[in-house]
Amino acid sequence: MRNRYYDPEIETASKDALRKLQEKKFKAIVRHTWKHSPFYRKKFEEANLTPDRIRSLEDISKLPFVTKEDLRKDQEAHPPWGDILAVKPEECQRIHLTSGTTGKSLKILDTTADWSRFCHIYARNLYAYGIRKTDMVMPAFSFGPWIGFWAGYYACQEIGCLLFASGGMKTEQRIDALLTYPITVLGCTPSYAIHMAEVAGKSGIEFSRRAKIRISWHTGEAGAAIPTVKKKIEEAYGCKCFDFLGSTEIGPWGFNCEFQSGLTHVNEDWAYAEVLDLETDQPVGPGGRGELVLTNLERKANPFLRYRSRDIVQVADRKCPCGRTLFALEGSVLGRLDDMKKVRGIIVYPSKIEEIVRGFKEVDEFQVVFKRVRELDEVFIRIDPMPELDRGSYVFFQERLEKALQIGLGIRTFIEILERGALPRWDHKAKRIVDERKDVPF
Repeated sequence: MRNRYYDPEIETASKDALRKLQEKKFKAIVRHTWKHSPFYRKKFEEANLTPDRIRSLEDISKLPFVTKEDLRKDQEAHPPWGDILAVKPEECQRIHLTSGTTGKSLKILDTTADWSRFCHIYARNLYAYGIRKTDMVMPAFSFGPWIGFWAGYYACQEIGCLLFASGGMKTEQRIDALLTYPITVLGCTPSYAIHMAEVAGKSGIEFSRRAKIRISWHTGEAGAAIPTVKKKIEEAYGCKCFDFLGSTEIGPWGFNCEFQSGLTHVNEDWAYAEVLDLETDQPVGPGGRGELVLTNLERKANPFLRYRSRDIVQVADRKCPCGRTLFALEGSVLGRLDDMKKVRGIIVYPSKIEEIVRGFKEVDEFQVVFKRVRELDEVFIRIDPMPELDRGSYVFFQERLEKALQIGLGIRTFIEILERGALPRWDHKAKRIVDERKDVPF
């Protein structure tokens, strides 16, 4: 049983023990930010707040929220690191950037201790998937300044895995490596996993029969939490597919486990999670949905207190058979407020579009375009088809997909089938959403 947990004393701790640990770390990080971060000192003063008024976790509601836009403005006003930095730059070891999907990238720094703990928590997540020292791992990432790729590499190293670095390889070279070496674990974005399987398929290669992958984990996008995407990856590689929950700002805050029960466990010793009602900002109970607000309890260089993740989640009201006692969410991230689109009065989440579109085997790649046509908002889905879809079947396929989207979204969409290969493929975070409208609130 103990072999199931990377940190059994944390993962199976009593609620009281976890609460005491969180409270100790919480009060310490509040004092640290007050003393060393001009950004937070100003935030506290504006809220008429001092550390002595923070006596327990119950007082977290007294703290002001922080948003990504706050941090962007801070770094623009005080380049390059911003006033949020709570240690001297020379005390830091790593610099990473956010993806910049929703705006200009943030620069995030970590001390040696910060980075070590970040990678340890990441290792805990991977261990929960079933990754062990006996595994040979290919992190199929381009690396660069993105934190999750580097942390995944060092996390596997901490576990003791044999690592096959493939950062500079082309897709065809990675395919050859998966066939040549006994690689049992693959880490990449879900888009790239699908793309690599499709490139292999063009040469008659079926990974599920010829490769030895037993576990894949995916970060950079939410795709692996979408049932149709997850199924597609698992069928292509003959493996168990896992969605990695984390961000550059907060770190690896949550994970699925090998039971694949549909729950996300939260690393409570690393981050304190609040799920707040979208209208009132009050905590929701078991079964309730709201925005996930996170406070990192450990990172000293770039501390984040009450950070609005913009992720919509649901508090679990059941236990996982794995036996973990950590706070849990039902499913994964259900949607993002940043990604939310309003079309003719109806809220549309791109993740829901992907779930529906990926359910059609005729789709190789796709793009979603929001346009305003004759004063009406419309949704266009551009499809890059699989080779098996002959032109004579285009109309029938188009009708089936439009009907599925109408039922799933509650609005009409228009399908455009493009020439094969017309859309780009991605080995980092895919950019499939294009909003051409002007002056829209969502």
